[in-house]
Amino acid sequence: SQYDKITRANEIAFDMILPKNTLKSLFFPRSECILKYKIAKRNITISQTSPESAKRVIFGVRPCDARAISIDDSLFNWDYQDEYWLTRKNNSIIISIACTESDEFCMCTSLGNNPDDTQGSDILLYPLADETGWQVKEITEKGENLIKNIEHLITKHDAQPDIAQLANPEQKFNIEKVIAWLEETQNFDKQFWEQISQRCIGCGICTYMCPTCHCFDIQDEGDFYTGNRRKNWDSCSFALFTLHTSGHNPRPTQASRWRQRIMHKFNYYIHKFNTISCTGCGRCTRLCPVDMGITETLTFISDNNP
Repeated sequence: SQYDKITRANEIAFDMILPKNTLKSLFFPRSECILKYKIAKRNITISQTSPESAKRVIFGVRPCDARAISIDDSLFNWDYQDEYWLTRKNNSIIISIACTESDEFCMCTSLGNNPDDTQGSDILLYPLADETGWQVKEITEKGENLIKNIEHLITKHDAQPDIAQLANPEQKFNIEKVIAWLEETQNFDKQFWEQISQRCIGCGICTYMCPTCHCFDIQDEGDFYTGNRRKNWDSCSFALFTLHTSGHNPRPTQASRWRQRIMHKFNYYIHKFNTISCTGCGRCTRLCPVDMGITETLTFISDNNP
């Protein structure tokens, strides 16, 4: 199951702990045309494409995935405002459902978050204990306006309904210890990075399935006369990601690339945007073909101070 368009209510999988994909692709597509060109004898015509502008409601989002949108919003609004991201974000209403179940990969509590986190959501739904519906919590003005428009569909109770017990993922590491260790410059070149990354095959699934990873490349596709310029997902796990035209690669090993991934999320991004670039969804570990992922690295740093 994944986040996708539906035509019938019974297509929604409410029993899913977490969809395989994330919200990222709904705001930042895997591949997107940003302009088209035509070359004639006497002129060159360039036309910029525009993102779809239809308004949409994204229903059934997990709080960790909603939080990811607010984390990446800092980046796409930084030194350049990405109109593709902003158009989709401004035209979207995110309705999240608090988690009542978790698995061994979930780690939101290890990052100081929780199963009913409101960051990034416009509306948060709390499942009722009797499984008859949800308690509605309006988070943003967009959420409030939506509720006003569908008030006739909502049952109001005089008494506070009983909420289902929320999930409580085990705390796997001390994030403050991890951040402090990563900030120590002497730990940058430690043998630890080689040891912890030995199983990594550089497939990139941890970055592609991560709700906050946002690296992309821009390529021109076409022939001499016509073509388009596309923005495509990329990954810091790939050997070609930092390869220079000269042949030099500042991150020539998988260890240096894994270090960059950890440092970026739990050190550099914090200093730049005052937030961790991770929501604790656990997909990087859940989907890793060699059973690796971020959790193992963070737990080892927290427990062993390598």
